[in-house]
Amino acid sequence: MAENDVDIIVIGGGTTGLITAGRLAQAKPDLSILVIEAGSNSRDNPMVVNPAVYLSHIAPTSTTAKFYKSKTSDYLGGRQATVPTANILGGGSSINFMVYTRAQEVDYDDWNMEGWKGKDMIPFLKKIERFQDKDPEIDKSIHGYDGELSVSAGGTYGQAQFQEDFFKTCEEVGIKKVPDVQDLKTANAVGRWNMWIDEKTGLRQDVPHNFLFPILDAGNTGLKVITDSTVVRVLFDGSNRATGVEYVPTGADHSTKPHIVNAKRLVLVAANALGTPQVLQRSGIGNKSKLEALGIPVVSDLDGVGSNYQDHQGVFYSYLSKAPPEETLDGLLMGHFPFKEAMLQKASNPTRHMLGWNGLDCFGKIRPSEAEVNEFDPALQRAWEKDFRHRETRPLMLICTVALNLARSKTEHPPEGQFFCVVSFTAYPYSRGSIHITGKSVTDIPEFDAGFLNHPADVKKLVWGYKRQREIARRLAYYNGPHSVGHPIFAPGSKANPEVVDAASKAQGYPVPIEYSEEDNEAIEECIRKNLTTTWHSMGTCAMKPREQGGVVDKDLNVYGVKNLKVVDLSICPGNVAANTYSTALAVGEKAASIVAKELGIPYTV
Repeated sequence: MAENDVDIIVIGGGTTGLITAGRLAQAKPDLSILVIEAGSNSRDNPMVVNPAVYLSHIAPTSTTAKFYKSKTSDYLGGRQATVPTANILGGGSSINFMVYTRAQEVDYDDWNMEGWKGKDMIPFLKKIERFQDKDPEIDKSIHGYDGELSVSAGGTYGQAQFQEDFFKTCEEVGIKKVPDVQDLKTANAVGRWNMWIDEKTGLRQDVPHNFLFPILDAGNTGLKVITDSTVVRVLFDGSNRATGVEYVPTGADHSTKPHIVNAKRLVLVAANALGTPQVLQRSGIGNKSKLEALGIPVVSDLDGVGSNYQDHQGVFYSYLSKAPPEETLDGLLMGHFPFKEAMLQKASNPTRHMLGWNGLDCFGKIRPSEAEVNEFDPALQRAWEKDFRHRETRPLMLICTVALNLARSKTEHPPEGQFFCVVSFTAYPYSRGSIHITGKSVTDIPEFDAGFLNHPADVKKLVWGYKRQREIARRLAYYNGPHSVGHPIFAPGSKANPEVVDAASKAQGYPVPIEYSEEDNEAIEECIRKNLTTTWHSMGTCAMKPREQGGVVDKDLNVYGVKNLKVVDLSICPGNVAANTYSTALAVGEKAASIVAKELGIPYTV
């Protein structure tokens, strides 16, 4: 076989692409598979394998992420949203927050696609898991125990006292604590947030180090990976059959002559929810009028390419904490506990060190009480009646805690001390965005509209989320007042001012009720618009649904109007999931591998 001829090309070496490629290589070792990744190699990168330094990947100076700037939005108070995507081998698995969060079973049911129902996806969710949480109350039948990626109950550190405080407080405000929030059904409870961190090694459970590299190092398959290479477009023959790709070195200018690789069987696109639609559009797949305006020959007229962009939208509320320095990640973030010292700590005590922790210990999926629903804005009441009231396994909001101050980047001189954050984000945002190319070159900056808060119900959900998280935070034993940044600015004399509420609560000896006026609600909404951010969960831009409904791929992930081309990443998700998206990405990769294996006649077991 010629060096530039392979059986399968995978565009993108992220979570889903590597899972699909690796499973196919394991199932049929003589299959030649080439993965082309735009980012750098992640092998043995200490900033990847050590969990506690994950925030380095979304710092403005990061080279492991690519930052997309959305258009300026009135919905965000005249701001641009910035949405990072991974720019490194392993994709999100190499730079994400490593939290183990599963979708609801009903989320997959709602995709309304044969073979993708909740019951169909459970085996794929379990396949790669090595579940290490030994809580006897957890239903073992819904978790995997023989996979390549470990899921621990807290890495090598954890904040047990804070967890106990948080769960006790949640129960005081009517939110129960359960052994397993990730049982695919729980929708109004909190629990320990398990982590994609091995309990013994304290290492990140990314796809390259725990799945891909062992396959490559064994040297007995036809799998090959190249990094620092960006695919320009997919090539087609006269019958619209995908025959290969053009790619250039990442960072090359538009005059660089592309390399060509031919695919004898399939081309699989897994360039993430912001990258995949751009690859398709440069290849002539997308909205006909937009492509023709750029001088790109139309191969398949699909309006849905680049549309339906979704992301959970959240706000991070920081609070001063009474925790000692060793119980938060602020020391690492501020440089008071240097990375070198953290590495020495790890070397001296491999099973108990801060580097094997992500600071994310508590998580919840929550729904409002009937009394709270009665106080909802009309837009949110309509949404509740339509999509939530009679669907009791759908949470309205997701909440979590982070053992550090995520508002630091917004202040030039952040205060010393320890912090915790309570994060409130939408489970099923109605807001939608889009991404479209502006030229034929990979260097042309796309037109991106994140669409955050462009549906009126979403900001109202977040107003309720603010009030809910505040009721929890102010009751915590660790609470030492709100941080001065990132909270609503209430008018003088407002009964909702933290100073007023905290002083009254201290005087009374219990948390006094907070009275919010309409002016206070407006202040909360203004705060949300000024501070809302991505939660790094991009999806939906090449939706798996009927073509006449704006779909881009069918149930077998085939792109409509062409042959031998599939999309195998989170861009195929037609609707959102009530979870961080790593578990869903892994399951999509596993499901894609099973689909391709069946088509190629390769034995494959889930």
